Amino acid sequence: MSWEQWQTPKTDWVGTDHFSNIDWLRITRNMNELHWYIGVPFTPLDTVIPYETVLTSADRNNITDTLEKLLAKACSSWNRGLVAKRVDYGATWNSTDLNTIEETMLNLKKQCDGEIAGNDFYRCGEEVCCGETFSVGLL
Repeated sequence: MSWEQWQTPKTDWVGTDHFSNIDWLRITRNMNELHWYIGVPFTPLDTVIPYETVLTSADRNNITDTLEKLLAKACSSWNRGLVAKRVDYGATWNSTDLNTIEETMLNLKKQCDGEIAGNDFYRCGEEVCCGETFSVGLL
């Protein structure tokens, strides 16, 4: 894989940073690269105009939902954060969410490149498997 459209994710977001169309396009292009590599459908909002395009909760959830599908299909078992679904007229992504999204995409790319192990040995469905014992709830 050549990762032709891949751009280095921004993983040092702070609360005073401004999220712009350039950031959105970087995220969607990186998701598009991962979608082609792993084979999960993804149709992003990829035409944005500064100060005109309004990202909806559906646009944001498309990113996080697709990211979850990519992680599941790639059997990614490494530690990662979670970004809550967005609702109409609710909060947009904050710096913690953006760091989680971009770090997760970066680590998924590293897994695809063989830099991070991604086997699913310790998972059994939605439960965690430890030796011959299966968990029966949240850990």
